[in-house]
Amino acid sequence: MAVICPPKTKTPPTKTQPKRQTGGWTPRPQPRVALNLGSDDELLLLQNKTEIAWTVYHNFHQLGIIDPGELLAFHLCKHGNLNARPCAKHDAVEYLVLPLSYDVNIVYIYKRTMSNDLEIYDMRTFLAPSREAIRPGDHEQ
Repeated sequence: MAVICPPKTKTPPTKTQPKRQTGGWTPRPQPRVALNLGSDDELLLLQNKTEIAWTVYHNFHQLGIIDPGELLAFHLCKHGNLNARPCAKHDAVEYLVLPLSYDVNIVYIYKRTMSNDLEIYDMRTFLAPSREAIRPGDHEQ
């Protein structure tokens, strides 16, 4: 039968080192770096070509009020719906709803005449390929 004997060498006592080495665990969170490259992918221009003010919503969150003839710029994720309703109480006008996609850059609110006695409000989109194409008044009806 074999007998196992413990080694006769002594292990040195451990010593704590107050100095931390880089690359290890740290108790405090490190600051993170975020890059903002100034992309226009989330830029949405909204122009009101009517005589009334509208309240604008994105996915049922109020963005603000756009006055007659005003051009507003919004930075938002282009998904979901863009809604508009008149600020004043009009019986003939309800919500205007427009689905948003990544390609939409400009949205117009305008009044369309269907016949002599029928006028409706509508929203339409314009797909602008570059920033040079986004100038108020360039894309009139």
